[in-house]
Amino acid sequence: MNSTKFILKLSFLIVPFVILSLILHDGGTSGGVGGGGYDLSGLVYGSLLFALIIIWLIWMLISYSISKTAADKKLHLRLLITGLVALIAAWFITPRMF
Repeated sequence: MNSTKFILKLSFLIVPFVILSLILHDGGTSGGVGGGGYDLSGLVYGSLLFALIIIWLIWMLISYSISKTAADKKLHLRLLITGLVALIAAWFITPRMF
């Protein structure tokens, strides 16, 4: 049961992370976001990626703080560390955002 909870909660981070990362690295073939000759897609999708990771980290922090068993605390601590790694990876994925 513990591994099922881990995979389920991790999928709420991994699936959007992969989708937004692929959108950011499509090579500019998709339509741009913004007008007036500016392409704001990097900024929009990069900001969405950071917001998603931060919301997910807050969710895991709250889950960690209300966990009652040691196994659940360990599970949520592993998820928090995974989220921090994803946040660092997002920083390197979104260089054209700035």
